[in-house]
Amino acid sequence: MSSRQGLHPSQLVAVAFTAIILAGTFLLCLPIATNSGEQTPFLDSLFTATSATTVTGLSTLDVETHWNLFGHVVIALLIQVGGFGIVSFATLVALLLDGRVSLKNRMSTSSEVGTAGADVKAMLRNVLKIMLFFQGLLFVFLTVRFLTHYDYDLAKALGHGAFHALSAFNNAGFALYSDSMIQFARDGWILVPIFVTVFLASVGFPTIVEIRDRSKLWLAEKFNRELNYTMPAQWSLNSRIVLWGSFVLLIVGTIAVGFLEWNNPKTFGPLTPLDKVLDSIFASVMPRTAGFNSVDYLNMTPSTLLVTDILMFIGGASVSTSGGIKIGTAVVLFFIIYTEIRGEAAVNIGNRRLPRSMQRQALTIVGITAFVIVGATILMRLTTNFTLDQILLEVFSAVGTVGLTAGVTPNLPEADKFLVTLLMLFGRLGPIVVATSLALRRTKRHFEYPRERPLIG
Repeated sequence: MSSRQGLHPSQLVAVAFTAIILAGTFLLCLPIATNSGEQTPFLDSLFTATSATTVTGLSTLDVETHWNLFGHVVIALLIQVGGFGIVSFATLVALLLDGRVSLKNRMSTSSEVGTAGADVKAMLRNVLKIMLFFQGLLFVFLTVRFLTHYDYDLAKALGHGAFHALSAFNNAGFALYSDSMIQFARDGWILVPIFVTVFLASVGFPTIVEIRDRSKLWLAEKFNRELNYTMPAQWSLNSRIVLWGSFVLLIVGTIAVGFLEWNNPKTFGPLTPLDKVLDSIFASVMPRTAGFNSVDYLNMTPSTLLVTDILMFIGGASVSTSGGIKIGTAVVLFFIIYTEIRGEAAVNIGNRRLPRSMQRQALTIVGITAFVIVGATILMRLTTNFTLDQILLEVFSAVGTVGLTAGVTPNLPEADKFLVTLLMLFGRLGPIVVATSLALRRTKRHFEYPRERPLIG
């Protein structure tokens, strides 16, 4: 698309996110946003606004004590808008106003969520309904628990219930407590609803919609009722990949964290077996990519931090509030390797063959993300005194829009604060969107060079 025709949809997404981040930065800079009544430094406000809009959860300041009610409301709004998607939100507003979605907005929304040829109206309605339903459900759970067990007054229980429900479903990881969820580590009535909500949000809206529609169809058949739609007997390839991949990562992550931390006296060691299992599940779900923590990551073993890095790198499903390279990308990469090892010509998953363009896209996403992670790790290693384990966790957390930290974020130098801000923005927009935003035009080659095979491996 030429410059005369306006911005490319992927560029529009980048511009929209940048604009909302700057607006949030301005609001958080205001003295009325802090408990002290003093203006927050620009870089700290920019960092917080970026972290909220990209639904990451990292913060250079204590969210509980630094920001007042106004600041918390601004952060919550940035999380909600960032989770839904700036362009998607704008498209929804246009839809509600006149019932129409322009072709440009269609392309912009498809570019942001990674869908092509989708029914944007139906998608946006489904996204909004799903978000409000699960946020409302978790809000009720948390508010009732805060009222009945923690002696919160009604206003505080409602506020904390709403903020954490919004933060959990958007996989943001922001908490109104200095220790994240550590103070609730022995309360299953808090932890279980949160990690269930985070897990459901991480499977992505298309998969949630398919689960809902198939459940309705099953109930209709069971009770002899008619519905105005039918569905193929086989689940979509996307849902199969996401569901199997999510459960495999959940089980493997839980076993790995539990095994590595079971006897660690600083984390799981003193706990009962049930609490160890609960914390293991929580520590397996949160890196994909909510960022709440029920134990202090400073006390975890280096091996556990490495497992957490891997989970953060993979992330959740496409068209979700999760970050990372996405489960679909990881599964496609696995089958590319598997196919090459078997010596087959085509990459097949289940009973479906993958197009070559998708294979190249998966490799591009992994390559760009790995390059950014390595570069950022080297820079932070040169400019800080943190250990490599701490730096890797911080970088993976920022790129994966997770929000976990091993005590690095509040102590970052100014230059590294800005670096992590860029990493969070990169992680939210995605490697493909960033790459296409930088490419002002595509060049079509009208000839081909002779083939030659260099030596590899």
